[in-house]
Amino acid sequence: MKVFNKIIATSILTLVSASVFAQPIIDLYKSPACGCCVKWGELMEAEGYTVNYHHTEDWSSLKKDAGLPMQLQSCHTAVIDGYLIEGHVPEQDVARLILEKPENVSGLAVSGMPRYSPGMAEKGQQYKDFNVIQFSQQGTMTVYQQY
Repeated sequence: MKVFNKIIATSILTLVSASVFAQPIIDLYKSPACGCCVKWGELMEAEGYTVNYHHTEDWSSLKKDAGLPMQLQSCHTAVIDGYLIEGHVPEQDVARLILEKPENVSGLAVSGMPRYSPGMAEKGQQYKDFNVIQFSQQGTMTVYQQY
């Protein structure tokens, strides 16, 4: 009986551990024709995230509900763990946001489509020449990370 209890306890711990370290699911809203959005999603999948692609022409309500300032808009929007991720935000910044879970933050954004950002840069190119901006419902914006 002790062996059986050990097996059950080990199995439960394994399942709990796996769920603690599992990457959250990303809901990615994009135009059906956008290729760089797919590349960004593939980069996130390569890091272990599950990406659900939503092909649509209008997802402006998501941006509005999160308080995304107009000047931060980009070609695609993702929702992950309750945060809005706008544009070509690097995975390490998304991971940091999810880990830290800052209060009064709606999400992160990289405005436009910077040439050397994830999904835009060629494979192996260093990310550079853009900022990741943290924003809130109250309209505050601060630089989260510089590249």
